[in-house]
Amino acid sequence: REGRRLVAQEYRAARAEGGDPVLAVMSATGHSRRRSLRLIGQARDEGFLAPRRARR
Repeated sequence: REGRRLVAQEYRAARAEGGDPVLAVMSATGHSRRRSLRLIGQARDEGFLAPRRARR
């Protein structure tokens, strides 16, 4: 759970600076792109990040 909070924090910081949020998560966690995307998805599911797109 704490790891997903870190992922969300790194993701938001990169977005605010205009950088690539996935690369920021990759460098912060040391995981591959695929694993980082999975962690970002899990952070979204737990409510640390906004949903990817609006539900219809």
